[in-house]
Amino acid sequence: MRVLRFLLKGKRAHFRRFYTNSSGLTYPVPPPVSLKGLLGAALGLGPEYAQRLSGLYLSVRPKGALRHLFQTVNQLFLKEGKLEELRGLHQEGRTQIPLQFLVGEEGRPVAFEAYVAGEEGLVEELKRALEAPQYPLALGPAYALAWVEEVKPLEGEVQMGWEGEGIGWWRVEALTLKEVPPGARLYRDRFPVALGLDRSALKVEELALEARGEPIPISYQGEVLVLGGMGVGVVQV
Repeated sequence: MRVLRFLLKGKRAHFRRFYTNSSGLTYPVPPPVSLKGLLGAALGLGPEYAQRLSGLYLSVRPKGALRHLFQTVNQLFLKEGKLEELRGLHQEGRTQIPLQFLVGEEGRPVAFEAYVAGEEGLVEELKRALEAPQYPLALGPAYALAWVEEVKPLEGEVQMGWEGEGIGWWRVEALTLKEVPPGARLYRDRFPVALGLDRSALKVEELALEARGEPIPISYQGEVLVLGGMGVGVVQV
């Protein structure tokens, strides 16, 4: 199977947990739907991106130290979606929403290592698109602009089951940790893996990952992308 490995970087990132309302907490990595949308933007696709990119295997992990930063954002107060509200003239004014951002330590950029596996022709097209995106890329909101570095084609294989060290995200029901390495930071949450036309979550998976991006020893009963003796936990979108 053809595989792309690339670094996704930006000054800041925010991937809102889909179940939050009054505050915008972020996932530590781009969810599968965010990564798929970014690939669609690189190709210059509109709403058809979901079907065009269907069947890809995706994975991502943090690359480098990250920290959280809260910032209050002044947003429109929308109650009924009327023109006055869209112009910022609602009688209650605007509303302030605290957002949790990911930023790099010591002024470094936010960085994620992403993997995309699929049919050779589509993966080659994605390689060219990531090197020269049609639309601007973003790490969540449009103002969190992103760029791509070190796009590298690889050969890999998707197989069922894995024993050994692994990186990426893993379906919780199929995962058994052999041991928890000292200093490991495990993260477990519900991630959206498919969206409806109204951008609501159609399919949700409970995934686990190592929040620093470090390999962890696991036993896994699901689909795994094998690259040079390393297991990469993937989600098919």
